[in-house]
Amino acid sequence: MIFVKPREWMPAHGIMLEYAADRVVKSVENTMVVAGPGAGKTELLAQRASYLLQTGICAPPQKILAISFKVDAAANLAERVRKRCGNELCQRFESRTYDSFAKHLLDHFRNSIEEMYRPVQDYEIVTDKIELKKLVVPHYKEQYPVHKLRYDTLMEYLGKERLPMPSTYNVNDVYSLLANDLWGLMPKGSKGFPATLTFSMITRLVEYLTRTNTMIKNALKVTYSHLFLDEFQDTTNVQYDMLKQIFQHSKTVITAVGDDKQRIMGWAGALPNAFQEFKNDFSSKEESLIKNHRSVPFLIDIQNYLARDLDPSSSIVEYPSIMTDGKTPPGVCQIWKFKTHLQEADYLSRKIKEWLEEKDMNPRDLCIIVKQQEDIYADQIISVLKSKGIIARVEKEFQDLLSEECITLLIHILTLVMSNRAPDSWQMVFDVLILLNSNIADKSEDFYKYDSELTNFISKLKTDLPNLKNGRELEVYLKSIFDFFGEDKYCAMFPKYRGGKYLNKKVKEFSSKLASSYRALKNWELALNDILGYNSIPIMTIHKSKGLEYHTVIFVGLEDAAFWNFVNNSEEDKRAFFVAFSRAKQRVLFTYSEKRIIKHYEEIVNRRQSSNNISVLYTNLLQAGAEIVELVEAESLV
Repeated sequence: MIFVKPREWMPAHGIMLEYAADRVVKSVENTMVVAGPGAGKTELLAQRASYLLQTGICAPPQKILAISFKVDAAANLAERVRKRCGNELCQRFESRTYDSFAKHLLDHFRNSIEEMYRPVQDYEIVTDKIELKKLVVPHYKEQYPVHKLRYDTLMEYLGKERLPMPSTYNVNDVYSLLANDLWGLMPKGSKGFPATLTFSMITRLVEYLTRTNTMIKNALKVTYSHLFLDEFQDTTNVQYDMLKQIFQHSKTVITAVGDDKQRIMGWAGALPNAFQEFKNDFSSKEESLIKNHRSVPFLIDIQNYLARDLDPSSSIVEYPSIMTDGKTPPGVCQIWKFKTHLQEADYLSRKIKEWLEEKDMNPRDLCIIVKQQEDIYADQIISVLKSKGIIARVEKEFQDLLSEECITLLIHILTLVMSNRAPDSWQMVFDVLILLNSNIADKSEDFYKYDSELTNFISKLKTDLPNLKNGRELEVYLKSIFDFFGEDKYCAMFPKYRGGKYLNKKVKEFSSKLASSYRALKNWELALNDILGYNSIPIMTIHKSKGLEYHTVIFVGLEDAAFWNFVNNSEEDKRAFFVAFSRAKQRVLFTYSEKRIIKHYEEIVNRRQSSNNISVLYTNLLQAGAEIVELVEAESLV
């Protein structure tokens, strides 16, 4: 491999980096990068990876480790690095989520953990409070008031303390008592209680492992010459403890990227002062990216106003010079007020239909965002849109599934089966095949061999697909794909699938959705596109919208009931509002309905709404240049 001299390196794809970004890309120090919406955080990290790999500063066999919060963000970054520096170099770029990184280490070094806390090899993972409740209630119903507990709080307690668990604790705190009991039960399981761990428990185990085993810690420090941390503002105390235990006082150069104005995961344990802790613990310098490449100038100006309300010391974000050439659309920000949610749904649906009939506008250019209860807030809108032949769907049941590595592979395979030409899918699938066989695929004849085998396999899948009769046959068909790649080898590459249970669960879930779409559409390609959401308007909460961008954002329900805890949690709610606003490229609309159906505790009620508690949000928007539009009678306004 011939490396580029650092002074001769140029950003890939002709991209021009702003001065601060160029300094970050070539930095040799720990750096905290403050980067707001649209600043190009992912591209910055991709270019830095390219620089380090192409110049040999990250020298073989060392690697770069990138940690993101979302699976799709990790996959997106890995794909950008592959496109910018090629297949050979990107093999030394490891892009993971916090959960994936921790589980990878635990599964690899499990036997190095002392017997008391060592989990069995085929443990299962509890991912949410509902699953945890199903395990705990039958087992502890005689000992604890398990039906009265908050299981999100219990999940928090399971990751609260560093191991070993304290020998003394508050005997009056039922959560502490139960968490201690569960640490003695969950890693190994017992009769009627399968061996299970939460991701926070896995992270605690890895922190304990690296704290008590210097050989493993030193091996990790040597393996990774550079570490990237994306969306650093949402790092939890548990995750930060693990990172600090492994990489503090090491030669690993860390680049942390984030924006405190977008810290909206406080409810999930995000550090309240992550930036300052990182500066103190890793002696980092600070850089700020000051350009927004996403939104039109009018929306950027409003974002600056909202940012200064959150933090008066916030830097003024600039727009690239290309946006001032007179060709950039002016941008729209309005608050639409309705009498009822029925009128709201009718008017929005007619406007959406108008927009979709415009040139170059498609359903995925729009996004409907709500603060909470998207199935209730958007139910009437979905119904009216459907009557106009427009599909809108709640994304949460698809987002997590489609971001799974195993489902991504299936989608690329099915794309090859259903399309005569899909070079990106072919490259991705072939890369996986070569990676799984990297110990022998080091000669040109091996590449021809695998190319031929993959071609023949795709041909067989093409032949078999039209003959599938039901969902069970489709599930077997999809499972055969992993048989071709070698399920054991694939699960070894992605430890969370080890044992096959979780892999089978996800394949079954995907198969069920795909079969359902096929029954409705009678066409496999249309069914796959339906699952991918190509022809539907996404509906999601603010938290699910993070990291995404759309031409038009419609925020439904700018009302007190949606921001029900604003009085006690105004700063985090204002940050959430900022995140929602900053998803829009050209047009952002907020709706308010005087009467709306909402879920109040467990009851669905039609209630009069108000905006008194969140009046500061309205004030900020109006002072920044937004306008209120009273919509008693529907008329064309935008």
